[in-house]
Amino acid sequence: MSTKFKLTLISILTYCIFVFLAIFLGFLSPAKIGITWTVFWYIAAAGIVYYLWFKNLVFQKVIYYARQLKLTQTDLAKMLPNLKESQVVPDPNKTNLIAPLFNFPLQGLDILNTKLSKQATEQGIKPFK
Repeated sequence: MSTKFKLTLISILTYCIFVFLAIFLGFLSPAKIGITWTVFWYIAAAGIVYYLWFKNLVFQKVIYYARQLKLTQTDLAKMLPNLKESQVVPDPNKTNLIAPLFNFPLQGLDILNTKLSKQATEQGIKPFK
Protein backbone atom coordinates (compact mmCIF):
# COMPACT_ATOMS: atom_id res chain seq x y z
CA MET A 1 0.00 0.00 0.00
CA SER A 2 1.51 3.32 -1.04
CA THR A 3 1.91 6.29 1.28
CA LYS A 4 -0.41 8.36 -0.87
CA PHE A 5 -3.15 5.75 -0.57
CA LYS A 6 -2.68 5.49 3.21
CA LEU A 7 -2.89 9.26 3.66
CA THR A 8 -5.94 9.45 1.38
CA LEU A 9 -7.67 6.71 3.34
CA ILE A 10 -6.88 8.39 6.67
CA SER A 11 -8.15 11.73 5.36
CA ILE A 12 -11.41 10.28 4.06
CA LEU A 13 -12.01 8.40 7.31
CA THR A 14 -11.29 11.54 9.34
CA TYR A 15 -13.79 13.55 7.33
CA CYS A 16 -16.39 10.78 7.60
CA ILE A 17 -15.94 10.69 11.38
CA PHE A 18 -16.40 14.48 11.47
CA VAL A 19 -19.61 14.22 9.42
CA PHE A 20 -20.87 11.33 11.54
CA LEU A 21 -20.25 13.26 14.77
CA ALA A 22 -21.77 16.43 13.33
CA ILE A 23 -24.96 14.61 12.34
CA PHE A 24 -25.41 12.50 15.47
CA LEU A 25 -24.29 15.09 18.02
CA GLY A 26 -26.11 17.85 16.17
CA PHE A 27 -23.54 20.58 16.68
CA LEU A 28 -23.85 21.59 13.01
CA SER A 29 -27.60 21.24 12.81
CA PRO A 30 -29.21 23.74 10.41
CA ALA A 31 -31.94 24.25 13.01
CA LYS A 32 -29.33 25.52 15.50
CA ILE A 33 -26.91 27.51 13.34
CA GLY A 34 -28.67 27.90 10.00
CA ILE A 35 -28.12 26.20 6.67
CA THR A 36 -25.49 28.71 5.52
CA TRP A 37 -23.21 28.10 8.49
CA THR A 38 -23.81 24.34 8.33
CA VAL A 39 -22.69 24.21 4.70
CA PHE A 40 -19.76 26.52 5.46
CA TRP A 41 -18.44 24.27 8.24
CA TYR A 42 -18.75 21.10 6.16
CA ILE A 43 -16.82 22.76 3.33
CA ALA A 44 -14.27 24.27 5.74
CA ALA A 45 -13.68 20.86 7.34
CA ALA A 46 -13.16 19.31 3.90
CA GLY A 47 -10.66 22.07 3.06
CA ILE A 48 -8.74 21.52 6.29
CA VAL A 49 -8.60 17.76 5.73
CA TYR A 50 -7.35 18.32 2.16
CA TYR A 51 -4.67 20.76 3.36
CA LEU A 52 -3.45 18.31 5.99
CA TRP A 53 -3.46 15.45 3.44
CA PHE A 54 -1.37 17.50 1.01
CA LYS A 55 1.04 18.75 3.69
CA ASN A 56 1.59 15.24 5.03
CA LEU A 57 2.14 13.87 1.52
CA VAL A 58 4.81 16.48 0.75
CA PHE A 59 6.34 15.93 4.20
CA GLN A 60 6.63 12.18 3.59
CA LYS A 61 8.26 12.86 0.20
CA VAL A 62 10.81 15.20 1.80
CA ILE A 63 11.64 12.68 4.53
CA TYR A 64 11.94 9.85 1.98
CA TYR A 65 14.33 11.76 -0.26
CA ALA A 66 16.33 13.11 2.68
CA ARG A 67 16.83 9.58 4.01
CA GLN A 68 17.80 8.25 0.59
CA LEU A 69 20.29 11.11 0.16
CA LYS A 70 21.54 10.59 3.76
CA LEU A 71 20.87 14.19 4.75
CA THR A 72 20.56 15.49 8.29
CA GLN A 73 18.29 18.08 9.83
CA THR A 74 21.14 20.61 9.55
CA ASP A 75 21.56 19.87 5.84
CA LEU A 76 17.86 20.49 5.27
CA ALA A 77 17.99 23.75 7.23
CA LYS A 78 20.82 24.99 4.99
CA MET A 79 18.61 24.47 1.92
CA LEU A 80 15.95 26.85 3.20
CA PRO A 81 16.25 30.59 2.69
CA ASN A 82 14.83 32.92 5.37
CA LEU A 83 14.33 30.25 8.03
CA LYS A 84 12.81 31.75 11.18
CA GLU A 85 14.01 30.78 14.65
CA SER A 86 10.59 29.40 15.56
CA GLN A 87 10.54 27.02 12.58
CA VAL A 88 11.60 23.48 13.31
CA VAL A 89 13.08 21.72 10.29
CA PRO A 90 11.98 18.07 9.94
CA ASP A 91 14.52 15.50 11.12
CA PRO A 92 14.92 12.62 8.63
CA ASN A 93 16.56 10.45 11.28
CA LYS A 94 13.53 10.61 13.55
CA THR A 95 10.26 8.74 12.97
CA ASN A 96 7.52 11.25 12.21
CA LEU A 97 3.97 10.04 11.72
CA ILE A 98 2.58 13.42 10.72
CA ALA A 99 4.02 16.65 9.38
CA PRO A 100 4.76 19.45 11.83
CA LEU A 101 1.46 21.33 11.68
CA PHE A 102 2.22 24.70 13.21
CA ASN A 103 5.96 25.20 13.43
CA PHE A 104 6.94 24.46 9.83
CA PRO A 105 5.07 25.91 6.84
CA LEU A 106 4.00 24.12 3.68
CA GLN A 107 6.09 26.62 1.69
CA GLY A 108 9.26 25.31 3.37
CA LEU A 109 8.28 21.74 2.60
CA ASP A 110 7.62 22.68 -1.01
CA ILE A 111 11.08 24.25 -1.35
CA LEU A 112 12.71 21.16 0.17
CA ASN A 113 10.61 18.86 -2.00
CA THR A 114 11.69 20.63 -5.18
CA LYS A 115 15.39 20.61 -4.28
CA LEU A 116 15.46 17.05 -2.97
CA SER A 117 13.46 15.66 -5.90
CA LYS A 118 15.96 17.21 -8.30
CA GLN A 119 18.93 15.78 -6.37
CA ALA A 120 17.31 12.35 -6.16
CA THR A 121 16.66 12.29 -9.91
CA GLU A 122 20.28 13.23 -10.60
CA GLN A 123 21.51 10.43 -8.33
CA GLY A 124 19.13 7.82 -9.73
CA ILE A 125 17.04 7.30 -6.57
CA LYS A 126 13.66 5.63 -7.08
CA PRO A 127 10.70 8.04 -7.07
CA PHE A 128 8.56 8.35 -3.94
CA LYS A 129 5.42 6.20 -3.91
